[in-house]
Amino acid sequence: MATPFIDFRPAQVMRNKEVYVSYYVLDPSSDSLKRMRIRCNRIKGRREQARYAARLCAEVNRRLYNGWNPLTGGDDTGPRKKVTIVEAASNYVRQKGKELRKDTLRSYKSKLSYFTGWCERMGIAGWLCGRFTAAHAAGILDEYGRGRSAYSFNSMLQYLKGMFGAFVSAGHAAYNPFAAFKGRRREVKHRVTIPKQERRRILNYFHKRGMSGYVTMIRLCFRYLVRPKEILMLRMCDIDFDTGILHIPPEVSKNHSERTVALGHDVMRYFRELRQQGCAPGSYLFSTDFKPGARPYTTKNLFAVWQRMRESLSMPESYHFYSLKDTGITEMLESGMPSKFVKDLAGHHSLAMTERYTHVSDARRILAANKVRF
Repeated sequence: MATPFIDFRPAQVMRNKEVYVSYYVLDPSSDSLKRMRIRCNRIKGRREQARYAARLCAEVNRRLYNGWNPLTGGDDTGPRKKVTIVEAASNYVRQKGKELRKDTLRSYKSKLSYFTGWCERMGIAGWLCGRFTAAHAAGILDEYGRGRSAYSFNSMLQYLKGMFGAFVSAGHAAYNPFAAFKGRRREVKHRVTIPKQERRRILNYFHKRGMSGYVTMIRLCFRYLVRPKEILMLRMCDIDFDTGILHIPPEVSKNHSERTVALGHDVMRYFRELRQQGCAPGSYLFSTDFKPGARPYTTKNLFAVWQRMRESLSMPESYHFYSLKDTGITEMLESGMPSKFVKDLAGHHSLAMTERYTHVSDARRILAANKVRF
């Protein structure tokens, strides 16, 4: 139950020039009590006003003792505890952890750490959520945005908007101080395709070093359009070895929807060899040395290996591991494969997302059809 005379002062009927009900509630924006009044001057007759005020006073007190606060939108369904901004932020991430993928949860925890650290440096870690204003929001966004990309900035802004939106819903704050802030304009993503002769050099590089696991990841990304993070979260039990079907579970898929991919002999031969070696069904397909294990390989190390290959072969920095997926989509569309098939294989939300890749194939078709000469 709320603590009387700290979170509020009980309502009283006041009779001066007019009859009204007066009470005090905690204002989260200042962490102090604020006086509230409900006038009864719309009721005809002084005596009727007094009777109405008495009943209203009893109802207001009942709700106050059950945790109601009109300034935060809190209801009177149960007692409310005073929660500091750091406690509320930690609770938010703890609750979100039940529905997030592991890599997304790691991102949330990283953002939580930055937010709580900033609050501690500003000396506001012990404040109630409602005292965090738009000025504070501008301060943390300004600091976080220095030297960071538009993508990182927008990701943090989205996180903070969602967190304070939850605070408002829980009655910890009266408004969302981040609601009016807009994300930064992101640079246009330039999709780079890797030519066939360069792809052969890449495969030869890893074949010579006996890195068949890494070669399999390259094939999964290029031909089967499985994203790097999805690849690293796959387990042996996600493969149906009888049918050659790969099931990408919702908790692994980027858009949280299950996806089914039919795998060809180029990768199934490698996976069947792993099964013959007795790898446990729950093992991640790619762990230490890109072999099955109890812990998944990290994208950081995956990209580091790719970078060493790129430097060794003197390839441009624009060739990213993810460029394999862009290359695969582009070449599938150029070959005449229906856009819907490519969309389903890539796990895109819409056909429009898939058709963003058609600019290269369309440009080449136009050039082939253009017979005009000066």
